[in-house]
Amino acid sequence: MKAERKTDTIAIRKLMVEKGYKTISQLSMASGINRTTLGKLLDGRIQPSAEVMGRLVETLNIAPTDAGQIFFAE
Repeated sequence: MKAERKTDTIAIRKLMVEKGYKTISQLSMASGINRTTLGKLLDGRIQPSAEVMGRLVETLNIAPTDAGQIFFAE
């Protein structure tokens, strides 16, 4: 049986704070990701597309090994 991938939203929220983004709106403007999409992602209601993952990795300066753990947690 294939494990379902799940995004570590707590890790993303921690990175937001570390990088100075206090609100979802601030991260949305910096990353170009729709605020509603970002809110759903951070609430765990949706999984990010490859494009959204890429924008978050770039905006939050996430290391490749960390990105794998954040976006592909089991």
